[in-house]
Amino acid sequence: MPGYTDKSRRYLRLADEQMHRAEAALAPHARSTFLALARQYRELASRIDDPAQWRVHVNGARGVTKGGTRRAD
Repeated sequence: MPGYTDKSRRYLRLADEQMHRAEAALAPHARSTFLALARQYRELASRIDDPAQWRVHVNGARGVTKGGTRRAD
């Protein structure tokens, strides 16, 4: 990540909390849920710190190719 902002640090702290909850969870489903939440918080932190990468990710999800034209689905 290029640089940490206060908001991204908050999301990274939340990701760390979810990792600790996953370590303490006894049920496999709960463990996988906490790990998924941690992964999402880390992704949000990286999106906040690098908005250009986030825009590319969003455009790719909407069906826009690298050249800016729509994909035929």
